[in-house]
Amino acid sequence: MNGYKINPNQELIAIGVTNTIGSCFGAYPATGSFSRSALKSKSGVRTPAAGIITAVVVIVALYGLTPAFYWIPSAGLSAVIIHAVADLVASPSQVYSYWRVSPLEFLIWTAAVLVTIFSSIENGIYVSICTSLALLLIRVAHPRGAFLGKVTLRDGSKGSREVFVPIKKIGLPGTHAGLSHVLNDQLHVTPPAPGVIIYRFEESFLYPNSSLVNSALVDYVKANMRRGIDMSTIKPSDRPWNDPGPRSGKGVGEREQEENMAKPELKAIVLDFSSMYVFSPLLSVYT
Repeated sequence: MNGYKINPNQELIAIGVTNTIGSCFGAYPATGSFSRSALKSKSGVRTPAAGIITAVVVIVALYGLTPAFYWIPSAGLSAVIIHAVADLVASPSQVYSYWRVSPLEFLIWTAAVLVTIFSSIENGIYVSICTSLALLLIRVAHPRGAFLGKVTLRDGSKGSREVFVPIKKIGLPGTHAGLSHVLNDQLHVTPPAPGVIIYRFEESFLYPNSSLVNSALVDYVKANMRRGIDMSTIKPSDRPWNDPGPRSGKGVGEREQEENMAKPELKAIVLDFSSMYVFSPLLSVYT
């Protein structure tokens, strides 16, 4: 807020040393304070040297002004703190941005806020931690991913650049040409070259979810790429147990073969790992 960086480790070490030494003298435990920092910021404080002034004022108040505290109304103290921390409360526009980024995490945030207001801060922290952990486990078990297409963005002064965004199937199912996605009236997502698949991982790729990712890729290839073997020439007795063969009917097998030949041959599968963490025992051994 005031143009300087904060070192959290330095603050934690300071609080730890203070509490360790203070415990030998019966002192109150020291903690961080959002309200005190916000009040100092609104009072014009810009450097940590204000802590010295605060310490002097606290010592004078404890040893010389304690009887006067009785006459300070609690409502006045509450008003000072509320005014100081008002900027820490999320505005409606910020709350709406949370919903746009992730509705599930917005619901977790809402539940934590409601529990904190009607119960206690401790229960609110427990609720947010437990629900976030459950959401993380669900996402690890069922990873998200997307097949990507290309969008060309043009700038009059800087030229043009290509951006890869998710696409989805429209039109006839099972046809690679039917892969497209119109984001709005001016922006059109172009699928990659025929025979090329681009898949982006949006969650961590771990052993528990590797089979699901593999299944998604294999199903996509079977639905949109040409089969390597002409199964119309294979006898029913030589087919795999899970392949029922062409449907019965005059010309059905020929039409299925024509549809298969109309699909492109698989040439490349490009995996985009830019937004995920990959853990592999082999990587840890070789590094």
